[in-house]
Amino acid sequence: MDLANAGPPNAAQRLPERVVVAGVAGAILPFLHLGWALLASALADESQCGHYFGCVGQFVAAWEMGRWLVPVLAWPLLHLLRVRPAWHVALAAPLFLVPFWELTAGSVGLLVVLSSVLAYPFAALVTAPGSSWRQRGLGVALFLLVCGALVLTG
Repeated sequence: MDLANAGPPNAAQRLPERVVVAGVAGAILPFLHLGWALLASALADESQCGHYFGCVGQFVAAWEMGRWLVPVLAWPLLHLLRVRPAWHVALAAPLFLVPFWELTAGSVGLLVVLSSVLAYPFAALVTAPGSSWRQRGLGVALFLLVCGALVLTG
């Protein structure tokens, strides 16, 4: 075995793994988001809860705050899942998340999960080490194509 050439594999070989693992992180994050909203509404001061709807208002407020809190948790999660550099993906993902949030506004369930399952792989694709500007541009073009499909179907 030649130890001189036994370095890490090049970025092109690891790109599919990077994108899939970022998608796994994107699938985990909505559950952290939901957990945060449920915990915050459960711990809410009951004097602020309404008579007819209970603490639903507190849940909605926690949900909205969690939209910005959970992406902060993405960096440690991506790092734990061995996406390197994790902070690049964590910083770029909101650029993909926010348009998905706007396109799926008012939707719950599958579309909320799907938004981060799609956004984090796009961020991993665009921020991959060693990618050319052409590859990054193709990733953004693919993202815009998906957004266009959401607009046409929504």
